[in-house]
Order: sequence, then C-alpha cells, then structure tokens
Amino acid sequence: MSTLIIQSLINGVLMGGIYALYSAGFSLIFGVMGVVNIAHGDLLMLGAFLTYWMFVGLGLDPFLTLPFSLLGLFALGYLMQRLAIKRVVGAPPIMSYILTFGMHLMISNLALVAWTADPRTVTTAYSGAHLAFWGLTVPWIKLITFLISLGVVGALYLLLHHSQMGRAIQATSQDREMARLSGIKVDRVYALTFGLGAAITGLAGSLVVSFRDVDPGMGLPYTIIAFCVVVLGGMGYMPGALIGGLILGVVGSVCTMIFTPGWSIAITFFLLYLMLLWRPAGIMGKGIVE
Repeated sequence: MSTLIIQSLINGVLMGGIYALYSAGFSLIFGVMGVVNIAHGDLLMLGAFLTYWMFVGLGLDPFLTLPFSLLGLFALGYLMQRLAIKRVVGAPPIMSYILTFGMHLMISNLALVAWTADPRTVTTAYSGAHLAFWGLTVPWIKLITFLISLGVVGALYLLLHHSQMGRAIQATSQDREMARLSGIKVDRVYALTFGLGAAITGLAGSLVVSFRDVDPGMGLPYTIIAFCVVVLGGMGYMPGALIGGLILGVVGSVCTMIFTPGWSIAITFFLLYLMLLWRPAGIMGKGIVE
C-alpha cells in the first residue's frame, strides 16, 4: 500500500471523528423526538463563530472556548425546543421539515447580516504543527480534535446508558405515553435532549474552526453530511454515528485523492442511495426506519 493511500486513510479517519461528533447530535434528536433538524448545521456554525469571536476578542485559545460553546449552545437548543420545536413533536414529518428549514433560513441570514459573508480564519501558534513518521504527517490539531470527538461521543453513550437522565431519554424515545405514565416529565426530557444535541454540535463547530474557514453559509453542507452519516450508521442509533462518520470520512478522503472533490460528493450520495435502497436501517441494521 503506497504512502499516499495510507496518508489519505489517516486524513479520512481524522475527519470521520468530527463527522461522528456533530452527527451524533442529529441522530440523538431524531431518535428521541422523531425530528429531522435541517437547522442542525447552523448550530455548528454558531459554535464556530462563538469560538472565533472569543479568540479574536478575548485572545482565548480555541480549545479553551469548548466549555462556553457547550453551555451556550445547550441553552440555545433548550430554548429552541421549548419555544418552537415542541409544537411539531409527534406531528407529520413534513411539519418538522418546514419548521426547521425556516429556522435554518432565519439563523443563517441573521448571521449573514451580523457578520457578512467574509470567511474568517483562526490561526494559532500551533496551526501548522504536525507529527511526522515514515513519510506520513498527522496534524496535531486534527489529531487532538479526533480524540476529543471520540471522548465526547463515548461520554454521550455512557450518559444515555448509565445515568438517570439517560434512562429517562431512552424510555421517552421508546414509548412516550408509557414514560409519561411512569412519572417522567416528557416535555422536559425533549428540551434536555434537543439542548444536548445542540451542545455537542456547537462543540463540534468550535473544533472545526481550528482547521477550516468560518462563514454564515457553512451550516447547510454540514447538515447534509450529518444526514448522510446517520443514514449510513442507522437513524437514531448512537454508535452508528461513529461508524457512519468514519466510513464517510475515509470514502471522501480516498475519492478526493483518486478523483476530485466533486467526485467525492457524487460517490457519497451514491452510497447514500444504495443504503436507503438496500439497508435503510443502516450498516448495523439497528436504525429507525419509517
């Protein structure tokens, strides 16, 4: 196997980690509430801008802004669910599509008015640093981002399976009425779930800003990628976000190396088509199919 192919695989795996992180929030929200959040990528964009402005205005290192992104986007997601999303939970899917698409337009255009369309870049003293071995290079920023992403996805999995809050979320996702009869405050669980999904998505945005430009229009492409990832891994199946993210990251990186970025996108959507056609429950067969 040539060095170029190995380098491409490494790049794909590192990118797959960040894919998995922000797709986990998308999968969580859909799995519990049945809402496909088209404004999901805009939450990532807000997390990225929060880190950018704290870096520019306060001089904070991008990694030190992660707690602020986590808390800020959690609060925003909680309010979004309480004020708007709760009105479409349990409604026909088209209602959530329309509502969240409207929220996408509102958030992205308000960001465009506030910050203009000019791309911004965060450059630190270690931006170009990398680990080199056997003719291969691993950027330190992407490696740290990958490790943080795995840690957050793992922590989310533990939260859902080994905490009282997680058990309440799982009970609500399985049977809302039975959960309500058992004394679980379903509306509060929904708000916490959406807030949690928004929080880890904003965290992903704060990580992304370290190695790519930030602009108000970056949200929708990330929403599309998140949708592809969760379809590959299984809609609503949390470990599937990690599997789908790694697959999509590797496929995209290898296709870019062999062909062009345009072909990479085309092959990604072709893979999505095959999954929906032959295995709509995801690679592991554990996703939600409606």
